[in-house]
Amino acid sequence: MKKYQKLMLFLCLGCLGSTVQSQNLTLGASLNPGISKVSSNRANDDNWATNYTWSGNVGLFLERKVGRSSALGIEALWVQLEGKDVSKQEELRFSSQNGTPPEVVGVAYSTNKFHSSYLGLPIYYRYQWGKIGIKAGAQPLLFLFANTRFQSTGEVRGAPFDVDNRTTGARFERIDLGPIVGLDYALGQKFRLRADYYHGLTDIIIGELGSKRKNRQLNLGLSYLFGRQG
Repeated sequence: MKKYQKLMLFLCLGCLGSTVQSQNLTLGASLNPGISKVSSNRANDDNWATNYTWSGNVGLFLERKVGRSSALGIEALWVQLEGKDVSKQEELRFSSQNGTPPEVVGVAYSTNKFHSSYLGLPIYYRYQWGKIGIKAGAQPLLFLFANTRFQSTGEVRGAPFDVDNRTTGARFERIDLGPIVGLDYALGQKFRLRADYYHGLTDIIIGELGSKRKNRQLNLGLSYLFGRQG
């Protein structure tokens, strides 16, 4: 039964690809591994930094020709965003009640990891120049779910400690928005090699906590076109 279901799915996709091509539409799917980070308004220094880590997205896209070399497109993407803060050597200070200067009582080495899932709906304009496609647009991200992990090791007054805290059900702002730009290169009639960059403008942290965090993602992937390009 499952074999017949898969066969029907492929037949439906093939028919849909033929239909949209006849109407100056291009339907495709893409798989885009990449890297991302959650930027901070705190500047990187020798002891603390926000780092890129592995991420990616996968989904479908639809493009409609609006000129000989131009098209408007929209995608529906399952987007996985990752971020990682690294503290190499953070002094732990203790402040007493008598007004004396804070005392350094220990040191910590920490990592703070973010994982979030979104539904991405980028809308873009694409210009075709030979085998090269250039596109630019805006990408709304609809928040689905997230989790975080904080790990820290070090010592306080000579006593070692090791902390590993995981938080599931973390909440970020429901909508993230920012510009997206990309390039692609045609590999025959069916495939495109593509690169995309998303620059989130929304502070994803809920509430006024002083820290402002924004999503960044760079992808290098492959698109498959259903049907033949017109």
